[in-house]
Amino acid sequence: MTNTKPIDILVIDDHTMFADGLRSILNSHDNIGTLKNVTSAEEGYELITSDSFALVITDIGLPKMNGIELIKKVKARNIQVPFLVLSMHIGRELVKEILHVEAEGYLLKKAGKAELLKAVDQIVNGGVYYGNEISSIMVDLINDKKPNKLRTNVELTAREREILQLICRELSSKQIANELNIGICTVETHRRSMFQKTNSKSVIGLVRYAVENNLAIWT
Repeated sequence: MTNTKPIDILVIDDHTMFADGLRSILNSHDNIGTLKNVTSAEEGYELITSDSFALVITDIGLPKMNGIELIKKVKARNIQVPFLVLSMHIGRELVKEILHVEAEGYLLKKAGKAELLKAVDQIVNGGVYYGNEISSIMVDLINDKKPNKLRTNVELTAREREILQLICRELSSKQIANELNIGICTVETHRRSMFQKTNSKSVIGLVRYAVENNLAIWT
């Protein structure tokens, strides 16, 4: 993991065996700090609003409030915490919902240890991570709406377009800085500028903008 600070993570899943396995994987890395686990979105929401986490990993199918409702509720309060959704299920409607609430990551539970840790690393370092099967559906969904979504009055600089393309390739801020031989603070400054210009509130919002306006390059 490239983040040098201890990473405090909240895991929300009502399947004890899966949650225990997930905790075991995460705890095997020195860079993990506090690791908390709850079994409901309601408990998760209370912790998110009272504590500080670098990442929230949540299931979708939770009792009472589900994972998507939780993300929507947290983001409505403008709480700056990224979400990685883990689910056994995939489908256009589900991807559409997760894209709508702008979760920073979505990974199927069948993914291996290496991909999970890659997703965590990408997200805590300012990137996004959607599994390959999910990314394909996500791009199709965005393209379905593209004729009504074009924002041609937005003018991005050449450097901003370059950074946006790297964001679409799921590079973190540190990786983008290394790729372009610029400072991380410079990358963050350009991202804030793009947020303002495109009226986006998250990195996945920038990805949506890039696809809608034919600026995304997928590798």
